[in-house]
Amino acid sequence: MSMRWGVVHRWANPLMTLRSTSYFLPVPQSARVFVSRPIYYNTKALKSAANTELKSVANTDTIIATDENYGRKEVISVNPRLYEYLLANVREPQILRELREETATMRGSQMQVSPDQAQLLAMLVQILGAERCIEVGVYTGYSSVAVALVLPEGGQLVACERDAKSLEVAQRYYDRAGVSKKVRVKFGLAADTLKTMIQNGEGSSYDFAFVDAEKKMYQDYFELLLQLVRVGGVIVIDNVLWHGRVADPLVNDSKTISIRNFNKKLTEDERVSISMIPVGDGMTICRKR
Repeated sequence: MSMRWGVVHRWANPLMTLRSTSYFLPVPQSARVFVSRPIYYNTKALKSAANTELKSVANTDTIIATDENYGRKEVISVNPRLYEYLLANVREPQILRELREETATMRGSQMQVSPDQAQLLAMLVQILGAERCIEVGVYTGYSSVAVALVLPEGGQLVACERDAKSLEVAQRYYDRAGVSKKVRVKFGLAADTLKTMIQNGEGSSYDFAFVDAEKKMYQDYFELLLQLVRVGGVIVIDNVLWHGRVADPLVNDSKTISIRNFNKKLTEDERVSISMIPVGDGMTICRKR
């Protein structure tokens, strides 16, 4: 799960305070990238201090691959001001805004998907014309409400969650959003739920799945979902960039290693077409072949 609405991350990296500083990330030579990061200003403070019309401040933040085979392609890196702009242009239903704000007061609120992620998930469901969906890891239900809202009448979302307290919040919002009939809550370990669904003959009958749960279980969840999702169906995996830790060779905790290994296996997996995108904390969209 990822950033929640309205949070501006002032990364702890001291390099972020340098003006137009160029530096190399500590990654292998073959994957080295050039990064140019200008200082980020507190625009409200500037406007107050100047007591005049706010002037434009440099906001570029680009990354350039140094490998000539990539043609020195520049790609944008979302900085705080640009992320605020992005969030301001998300269409967030009122019920989701209220859920987001309530979740923000809870412990572990950073696990909630961001509004831009939820909007993308809902659009994927609509593009697919999905009617049967699975979510592994519900938390307080922000993403599952977003998905259920766009499901057609008669559509169904199997929502797997093992935390009773957060699930109580989710169920309350399913009721408020009027989607309770579309959501089949499965309380307990998601792997057990998915195995039971397979045993019950539900294989290849689902259109869409979203995984945002225990990182060390990603490969297990993926293998089970491949059996449940139809050919042409989509599986979306959250947190694949893991706060940038996956690209840092100095970070080798068990969760980071697990996600890193999962990403590598997924890249080599011919059973699916994939696209890793830097939305939220990184998402990989997989289409079953």
